[in-house]
Amino acid sequence: MNLVDLLILPAMLDRGPMSNKEIYRSVHRRAARVGVRLSPHWRATIRNTLQRHAKGHRKCGERALFLHMDRALWKVRSKIR
Repeated sequence: MNLVDLLILPAMLDRGPMSNKEIYRSVHRRAARVGVRLSPHWRATIRNTLQRHAKGHRKCGERALFLHMDRALWKVRSKIR
């Protein structure tokens, strides 16, 4: 299971647009709850992961899970639910 499936999606599902700060807080709480140890640069990993899975982003591959709403503002795409 990867970071997206284990931490980011569950932290963001059923919520509206979230700022980077809100995502960090939610992911940090979820990681503690499920016993996942975060790397020293976990915030940068979160940002990069959001970009790699954001519809329309140049880094995005085939799996577009998030929408980049504005600077530091993200939400889960409704089609994945």
